[in-house]
Amino acid sequence: MKIMVCPREDNNPYQTLLYEEMRCHGAQISYLGTLTPSYTLNLLLMPLELVARRISGARLAHLHWTYNFELYGSSHFPFLRRISQVWFFVWLSTLRLLGIRLVWTAHNVLPLVPRFADDVHARRRLVAASDLVIAHSRSTLDELAALGIVGRRSAVIPHGPYKETLGPEASRTPGAGPGPRKFLFFGMVEQYKGVDNLLAAFAALPPDLDAQLAVVGHCSDSSLKASLTELAHRSPRRVALRFERVAEEGISQLLNNADAIVLPYRKSNTSGSAVLALSHGRPLVVPDLPGLAELPDNAVVRYDGTVQGLTDALVDLINADPSVFAKMSAAGYSYCTATSWNSIAKVTFDEMTRTLNA
Repeated sequence: MKIMVCPREDNNPYQTLLYEEMRCHGAQISYLGTLTPSYTLNLLLMPLELVARRISGARLAHLHWTYNFELYGSSHFPFLRRISQVWFFVWLSTLRLLGIRLVWTAHNVLPLVPRFADDVHARRRLVAASDLVIAHSRSTLDELAALGIVGRRSAVIPHGPYKETLGPEASRTPGAGPGPRKFLFFGMVEQYKGVDNLLAAFAALPPDLDAQLAVVGHCSDSSLKASLTELAHRSPRRVALRFERVAEEGISQLLNNADAIVLPYRKSNTSGSAVLALSHGRPLVVPDLPGLAELPDNAVVRYDGTVQGLTDALVDLINADPSVFAKMSAAGYSYCTATSWNSIAKVTFDEMTRTLNA
């Protein structure tokens, strides 16, 4: 089976882990939109690229995210978002004209950052054009349905675990030993991820509690970066800010140094950072959102989404016995080892085969 994938996400190991295993089941994977070094030229060539791929025998496309259809400058010039949306519809129509089946993995109900002039309408067109919609949780399909967006076929396939590169013998049990409780936010720093709420909650901790906070991740929004830096400087507690990407080989060590990972998202349907934390045995602090409901309760501290609720959750963990951290760590490992990428790839491959044969 020849599968055309769009887009190619080099900063997220999800695709690598999934497609490595799918190749073992007979899938031939190639990426769309990578013909030239020019992003804009690749975008303009995508319909013609589909024609060439169809002639060579490809019959199925797997779409993950729609940001690859966004023209440069769209965030500053709204009319470019309208053009991007029209071009995306042209791409969808080209698929149908060529008889190429489309599988969309709904990592999020709507783009977490606006991509088109009307993202809801774009989602309706996308789902209408899709022969199969894959979601990581039932809540994603339910939220799409609440918007009146229901695919002709759907499947719930969980997000797989990420790899621990340190090895069990080098991994530190979180919460063990003396010293401050170390909290970490890790991942792309964007407005919807609520890092400002985390800084406010951390600043509100009682002064007698010993805790540290680090925020690590690339931030492309200069105004957001400036406001978070100002919040950190005003905090009565020291906050370490590292607005940079971490090389893959350094991620395990970064997580290993933390006692708990805090992901104060304002909205989310799934989180690679959450799975990454659990696969390293790190307890999680997350808001009580439907998209995060399938994370294991015995490895997660949930709060009501407010700053005060987050402060209370941090206080509870600071005061928790080391045995609590050990149990949460073990629960995270257990959750991640229960599902393998091989089984996820097999289910995905079988669903795509059914889609082609339908």
